[in-house]
Amino acid sequence: MGRFTLNKSSMIYTLFFFLFASNCSMAETVDSLIARQISISPNLGIYIKNITNGKIIASYKGKKKFTPASNQKIVTTITSLHLLGKNYRFKTVFFLAVKKNQTGLYKQDLFIDTKGDPTLKRSHLKKAVAYFKKQGVKSIDGDIVLNSNYYEKPYYNRDWKMKWKGLVWAPYVSSIAIDGNYYSSGSTVYLTDNPLYLLGVKFKKELRRQNIKFNGNIKISKIPTIRKLSPFKIKYETSSSQLSTIVSVVNKKSNNLYAEHLFKKLSANFFRTEGSWVNSRRLVKNFLIKKIELDEGSFVISDGSGLSSKNKISPVAMVKILEFTVDQNYFDDFYESLPVGGIDGTLIRRFKNKPLYDNLRAKTGYIFGVSSLSGYFKGQDDDLYAFSIIVNDYNYSIRPFIDQLLSKIYYF
Repeated sequence: MGRFTLNKSSMIYTLFFFLFASNCSMAETVDSLIARQISISPNLGIYIKNITNGKIIASYKGKKKFTPASNQKIVTTITSLHLLGKNYRFKTVFFLAVKKNQTGLYKQDLFIDTKGDPTLKRSHLKKAVAYFKKQGVKSIDGDIVLNSNYYEKPYYNRDWKMKWKGLVWAPYVSSIAIDGNYYSSGSTVYLTDNPLYLLGVKFKKELRRQNIKFNGNIKISKIPTIRKLSPFKIKYETSSSQLSTIVSVVNKKSNNLYAEHLFKKLSANFFRTEGSWVNSRRLVKNFLIKKIELDEGSFVISDGSGLSSKNKISPVAMVKILEFTVDQNYFDDFYESLPVGGIDGTLIRRFKNKPLYDNLRAKTGYIFGVSSLSGYFKGQDDDLYAFSIIVNDYNYSIRPFIDQLLSKIYYF
């Protein structure tokens, strides 16, 4: 639409004339604020709704699709909570098995069956090796074999900028992440482009730290199921924190690595095949259309983190997703995962004053030329509001406008 619309609550004129007049004045202030911003940033989308009473408070280009940047994480985390469940945990299985090699001799390989856990740390490896040692393992005469067939290649999304490769915000997404995929050499810290191999290297080092002999190789290949490796000797399994905790890291810290692991996990889990961006796009699209009843033309899915400029969503669609979530059994977990105005996460330096300090909960988004904010706040009437504000193709900070607009809407 070419103009913006603002809807004020209906009033009983004879009893609430002063309040109505005050709201008219506030509406005019908001009108001028939005009009001034549109003259500077015409590629702006706004949609604000009182989801307690169903009234639309403000809308400008609400149905137009925009690149949402990290607001895409809202889509990913809500889909994951709904389909996997808030108590879901990633598993990683370590097991020793006797296997016949090409010469006909038997050897003992250590298999690591990775299932996409983005939270694995050296402390988990330390416990796994300690367990093997407790079971009497003094040496491993075979290889360390890591599962390569849980997440499909490529590990780097083709929709991301190639110049981002190797940078911290553009992760390689294989079937595991270990220590955030960082490793050190001397005093320098590096980011790996081969997380599976890095896991093997770190596990090998841990074996030696705990005096378990190992002289084999690190291999990355498709591994058979445990049933097919019978007789296997020893099995150790690690579990991640529950999904609601991982979702909190994704949203509060805007963690791209965790978001992309969740995204690929969806298709690996439900299609029972290698997790991939292609299959996960199809799954998320189906969820948004069939379950939330979004119009197919109101969004485009490219990845789970929002790094791709090919992601698109309208502010109306984003608010509909937020509104849908309120009635779900995981709403409290999702709501608590969002940064709190002036308090934590990516909003710790914004909304430092009332009325939105410690009130507004929202996901920020930023890539070059894109700024977004979508989430919830409670108005002075204690009603719950959902909003989505997205601007594309801008060349200066849009944040003061967004923060000022929402602070004024609070008083509607």
